This record gives sequence, C-alpha cells and structure tokens, in this order.
Amino acid sequence: FFFHVTATDADSISGSVSFTWGIDAPSITLSPTTLSDGAVEVAYSQVVTASGGTEPYTYTVDSGSLPAGLSLDASNGTISGTPTAAGPFDFTIKATDSSTGTGPYNGTQPYTLTVTPPTIVVSPTSLTSGTVATAYDQTITASSGSEPYTFAVTSGALPAGLTLASGGDLSGTPTAGGTFNITVTATDTDSFTGSQTYALII
Repeated sequence: FFFHVTATDADSISGSVSFTWGIDAPSITLSPTTLSDGAVEVAYSQVVTASGGTEPYTYTVDSGSLPAGLSLDASNGTISGTPTAAGPFDFTIKATDSSTGTGPYNGTQPYTLTVTPPTIVVSPTSLTSGTVATAYDQTITASSGSEPYTFAVTSGALPAGLTLASGGDLSGTPTAGGTFNITVTATDTDSFTGSQTYALII
C-alpha cells in the first residue's frame, strides 16, 4: 500500500512523508494433514477445518475426487457418507476465507483417503450332515457387504444330487455318501467376495 502523510501545525507549516506499507496475505492452513481410513459400506465422517484467515470459510474439492458415496459439506468442511468403492483416493481440499479488499484468500491441503474393502462373512461356519436318499436343505448366508449376494461352489464338488442355488439354498437328495470338501464363495453387488470352506458329511 502506497500513501502520503502530511502534518500541518498551528502556524500552517507542513511537512510530508511517503510510505510503502506491505501487508502479507494470510496463510490459510487446513487441519488435519491426514485423513482416517474408511471401509466400504461403513458410515464415514471426518471434519476438515481451516485457520489463518477471516471466518467463515468455504470448503471445496480443488482437484481429484472423493470416494463414491462421500461428499464434502461446503460450509463446515465435513467429509461424510458411506463409501461404496475401495482403494486409495487422492484429492485436494481448498478453504476460501471471507476477507474483503484484496481477498478472499485461500489455502489447500492434499489428501489420500484409503477405503478398505468389506470383509464378507459367509455363514454358517459348518453344514449339517445329510443322509443318502433323504432330502437335504441348508441355507447359506452372507453379511458385511452390499445385498443381494450370489453364491457359488468355487472349489471341490457337491455330493451327487445336491445343488447350490445362486441365492444360497443348498438342497436336493444326495445319492452318494462320504465327506465332501467344498468352498462356497459369496459375491456382493459391488463384486466383493468372501468364502467359507466346508466338510459336508453324507
């Protein structure tokens, strides 16, 4: 800022001086510098705050993008929602202050938010035994992912006469006895999987 000051005394005698006054723009910083990890299909909330300028601040995603299912509140800096995709997500958040004059001013902070895949649990952990020539029915279920699930035998083979429906119903009338070692895998709507190994005794 450039300005000129003149002082005049009671006898109308004056003197002057010119000034150059430098005022730095505020350094706006965002906190925290790292974000906590999230998990697919688990509610997430993290607050980003700004300091160093004139409140209130406005928050925006300056580059990159948030994980699917999450959003940034422009007025309070809260990242919230339920993520639906796994992986590391890189983005930068910008905070803009409310300064007037040569403002507003802003600051940015880059982030990496890691979203872990769900741990899909297949139940039950063991199957009831069956008997040759006797109708058999057992329901297999899954949890911790996004419904609906599809089920499939991914290793081993079922006893002759039994089938596993895609919805998880293991049924039929077995025609052969023995111990049958199988692995059943459940796949959720986001293509995440979980498996359970069984020893089915007929």
